[in-house]
Amino acid sequence: MLKTIALVVAGALMAPAQAPAIPKDFLLYEKQARQDDEHWILGLDGAEDVWNIQCSPVMLSGWKESREVSYDTKIGGGERTDRRRGEQLFVFASAKGAGKMMDRMRALLRQCGKTVKVGKPRIGDEALQAARTIRPTKKAPIPQTQKFVAVREGSAVAIYWDMHNDAKPLRTLARHRADAAKMAAKMARYWSR
Repeated sequence: MLKTIALVVAGALMAPAQAPAIPKDFLLYEKQARQDDEHWILGLDGAEDVWNIQCSPVMLSGWKESREVSYDTKIGGGERTDRRRGEQLFVFASAKGAGKMMDRMRALLRQCGKTVKVGKPRIGDEALQAARTIRPTKKAPIPQTQKFVAVREGSAVAIYWDMHNDAKPLRTLARHRADAAKMAAKMARYWSR
C-alpha cells in the first residue's frame, strides 16, 4: 500500500505543469453571452479557429485551454450586412508557447504585405493589432473589413476581433485595445510567469 502511494505521489511530482482552468465568466463578455443566446455564441469546448487576419489561411494550435464568445447582430443574416465581433482566450502550458502563437500571427501578417495595417500597442507582455479592408471586385462585390487586437500576458493570449461587410462596424481598434488592457490585468493574476 505504501509503495502504491509513493508511486502515485512521485508520478504527480514528475507530471508536467498543467495550465490552470479558465474560471467561469472569466471572459469580459462571457456573462453577457450566457444571458443572450439570440445574438451570442459561447464556445466552452475550446476554440477551433483563431480570429486573426491571414492572407493564406493556416490553423494555429498548441494551447491547453481555450474559450470564446462571439456576437452576431443577426445570426444567419444577410451577407451584405454581416457584422460580428468576439473575444477569445488561449492558455498555454508556458509563456514560451503563448509567445510562439504571437510570433506566428506576426509572420502571417507579414505575408499580407501592404494590404494590412499592423501596430504594436503597449499592453501586457506583448500585443499586436491589425486591420484589413478587402475592396469589392466583380467576383466578390461585397467589401469586408477585419480588425483584431491580440495581447499576451504570461502563458495566455486574448484576442478581440470584429468583422463587417458593407455595414457599420461594431467595434473600433481603440475599443479592442481597451478590452485587451482590461483582460491583460485579469490574465496576470492567473497566468503571469
